Amino acid sequence: MHLYNAWLPPPVAEESKREKESFSFVVKSVKESWQSDDPESVYSTLKWISIIDLFITAKSELSLDDVEALVNVGLEVFHKSENKLYPQVRWGVIIVRLLAKYGKKLTLKVQWRPFYDNFVNTHFTRNAGPEGWRLRQRHFEAVTSLVTSCRKFFPAGSASEIWSEFGSLLENPWHNSSFEGSGFVRLFLPTNLDNQDFFSRDWIQKCIDQWDSIPNCQFWNNQWADIISRCIKSYSSIDWECFFPVLFTRYLNMFEVPVANGSGSYPFSVDAPRNTRFLFQSKAISPAKSIGKSIVYLLKPGSSAQEYFEKLVNLLEQYYHPSNGGRWTYSLERLLHNLVFFFQKRLQREQKNLDDARRAELFLGRSEITAFVKVVLKLIDRGQYSKNESLAETVAVATSVLSYVEPSLVLPFIASRFHMALETTTATHQLRTAVTSVAVCGRALFLASSFETDDVGNADGFVDLLMISLSNILLGMDANDPPKTLATMQLIGSIFSNITVIDDNQGGLLSAVSFSEWLDEFLCRLFSLLQHLEPGNVLNDGIHTSATSGTFLVEDCPYFFCMLEILLGKLSKPLFSQAVKKISKFVKTNILPGAVVEVGLLCCACVHCNPNEAAVHIIEPLLMSVISALSGSPGTGFGGRGTLNGLPSFKVCALNQGSTYHILLYIGQESGPRSK
Repeated sequence: MHLYNAWLPPPVAEESKREKESFSFVVKSVKESWQSDDPESVYSTLKWISIIDLFITAKSELSLDDVEALVNVGLEVFHKSENKLYPQVRWGVIIVRLLAKYGKKLTLKVQWRPFYDNFVNTHFTRNAGPEGWRLRQRHFEAVTSLVTSCRKFFPAGSASEIWSEFGSLLENPWHNSSFEGSGFVRLFLPTNLDNQDFFSRDWIQKCIDQWDSIPNCQFWNNQWADIISRCIKSYSSIDWECFFPVLFTRYLNMFEVPVANGSGSYPFSVDAPRNTRFLFQSKAISPAKSIGKSIVYLLKPGSSAQEYFEKLVNLLEQYYHPSNGGRWTYSLERLLHNLVFFFQKRLQREQKNLDDARRAELFLGRSEITAFVKVVLKLIDRGQYSKNESLAETVAVATSVLSYVEPSLVLPFIASRFHMALETTTATHQLRTAVTSVAVCGRALFLASSFETDDVGNADGFVDLLMISLSNILLGMDANDPPKTLATMQLIGSIFSNITVIDDNQGGLLSAVSFSEWLDEFLCRLFSLLQHLEPGNVLNDGIHTSATSGTFLVEDCPYFFCMLEILLGKLSKPLFSQAVKKISKFVKTNILPGAVVEVGLLCCACVHCNPNEAAVHIIEPLLMSVISALSGSPGTGFGGRGTLNGLPSFKVCALNQGSTYHILLYIGQESGPRSK
């Protein structure tokens, strides 16, 4: 049983065990609905697709034999319902989802030729029908995704057949057919174990020569870079050393960074035909993705790939500087993302295959890991202050991942940047970046502080960093500086999510902190922040529509409510009583039409963490305030009890109590069944 299902109520959890039988019934029903000699029967199978989608989404255990049988039936339906684009799109999408979840556990044999025939007949030779271009585009996306998912199941000999089929299109590099040929090779060529005999050093050399035949063409570069990257990942037995100079030169050229005052674009670029670019464009194909994958899987003990990688980074790192931004920033940001992503993925795979003696000599050792992290830190150092939001977020994520891989290098780097930012607090962008870095590496800092080893370094320094963070971070809560405020809340949530219980009497890493005093200061800063928030939307008559809008605390990111839930949920009983009394006093004595949503979420967090005590100190006073405001309001007149004498005073009371109504509304909406 999946861990998620174990939390279900016992009767529901017991019933979920029968989902394997239910799925078998669905597969049987699909087979009965489909008649291979009647293509029109494909429409009777469509009603089962939504049900299959539910089984894919559910966390239930299914029989792999049933999954394999369903994939085979789905492929048969897909191929035999030619020119019926809508059923093909529906079945293509659901097969891709099945293979994404269960593909590594299945043993299928899928032929590539039917996909190619379908692709050509629909998008190359067939005129547009009544279905329209939108459906044709969806069909194209479904076919390409299906080929990408199924090519790992192509049988032995498929790679040779595919190369023979499309190799002739590549003979004349100046003919448009060469672009189609490269697109078909990239799309169909399998790099699985069944076809590994086809790939050799001579064939790689032939591909490199083919790649060099058309210079300065983005489409051409993307196709061949993707092919080479998949070969590098799958066939580590090939000697790639001799290809390093030409590969890394190509990689540098593909980024099109400017030299001196140049624009960075190719001076004499070659464009592929528009129709070819449309047919073979793929969101999964990115030069930065192919380059990052190639570099990571080229790294081996004793290989010179690390040296070439360092030279490439030395040339590119200046363009990560905030002053050197441009249209190339996106591709450089994607490079950093993919370098860290594939490096993490490779390390995970190697840790799971430590007993594989045949490949153990190719696994990365501690020296190779350290060298890689040192080089990537150069890009992080340059890019962490970038004005580009996407690059800044990627740098933060990369820092978080590498802090677990090589904490001895990353954590001291983070600590030094944080201390530097505190010394120059006027540079708010530096403080925000430093705070975000500490936040995303919070758990790694706690782990390093708990286990003092030579690999990590001085654990006392990391404890001091956490204590300094708690002592100084409250200064970052400023209504006039939203980015710094949100980073502050992210750091508070990160620190306290790693603490079991917040109590002044407990020991641990932060035992020297007086949490009672810190909590008072935090609430004081929070109340001041809420009082100075500016409304996000003001009507002409001056009445703020606070029930449907909020400030940057709730519109820009979820850190505000998450921080409150984490902090209040970890407080000990005395500290929670201390906090909820102050919050209750603040809510009762302040009317904040510009921060109704925020105050409502503050009350919701209290209700989530301790419904009983929150009901006494927050919900009851709010309800009494509403009842008191309604005491002089007019009735409906039904039953003879109505009066209109109190109408003017009611208007005044309703205006003053509008915030209270909305706070209670948010408590009811957000709390749900968890509150009492």
